[in-house]
Amino acid sequence: MTDYLSEVDPRWAGHSGEEKHYGAPEWGPEDLERATVFLAELAPQAQQVFEYLLRNPGRRVHCTELVDQALGGPNGGAPAQRVAGVLSGMGKGYSGSGRRLPFYWWEAPEGSAGATYAVRPSVAAVFLAAQLKTA
Repeated sequence: MTDYLSEVDPRWAGHSGEEKHYGAPEWGPEDLERATVFLAELAPQAQQVFEYLLRNPGRRVHCTELVDQALGGPNGGAPAQRVAGVLSGMGKGYSGSGRRLPFYWWEAPEGSAGATYAVRPSVAAVFLAAQLKTA
């Protein structure tokens, strides 16, 4: 079952992200230039995963789907660890942005495996506009 979250869905607040997901402001329409710089500083595989999430705004995407669809399939590692490692490639863009990381993630429910990831629709709009601006 596909799980979409609206902009105001309370599940955004229940995400599993830690310090880089809190404290700093959320991305907004005033951050177009900031988003352009952020995108330019992404590691290649982090860019692939983030772009996949941007094409699916508000949809919670399981880590196995991200490995299969954004990263070209499994490489023998655990999907959850692979995606988490790839998303650490956002560090350079994050450190200078003055904003929180632009995605959310949720640990798997007890008895399940693998995390899910999503980008809030309003945040996706900022980054898609930044991509169009540089195209």
